[in-house]
Amino acid sequence: MENLTQKILRAHLVKGEMIKGSPIEIKMDQTLTQDATGTMAYMQLEAMGVDQVKTEKSISYVDHNTLQSGYMNADDHAYLQSVASKHGIYFSKPGNGICHQVHLERFAKPGKTLIGSDSHTPTSSAMGMIAIGAGGLDVAKAISNGRDSLSIDNARSGQY
Repeated sequence: MENLTQKILRAHLVKGEMIKGSPIEIKMDQTLTQDATGTMAYMQLEAMGVDQVKTEKSISYVDHNTLQSGYMNADDHAYLQSVASKHGIYFSKPGNGICHQVHLERFAKPGKTLIGSDSHTPTSSAMGMIAIGAGGLDVAKAISNGRDSLSIDNARSGQY
């Protein structure tokens, strides 16, 4: 009998087999970035030549570097907004709230998958979804093709 995690993984399985210790690739339904890590993720996305996101929902949150003491944060925020507009990514402006909490309250859905470039991304797991915190390149890859590879040592963690 499968548990909820196994059912979600099986429903999103793109490549590989559900065998302990084996790497798999799953479809990612959602992505999130925040301004401290999102700039690099979107630069990588643009280098991939992606026109539009391949996920159901991708959101760029501005919630970490909101102090405007110089030009750098403001420039980053303008860049993030332009990339979001160009690629079909939702843009959450400064003041809307902290990414992992807003995402949990507004966008997390049972049975879905999420990868985000914020270390607190797994907060959305509280809604019965698989939510993974990762680096910007992993998020950019998921945005570009709607997939991500899991490299969990399943034999040790007992994930499947």
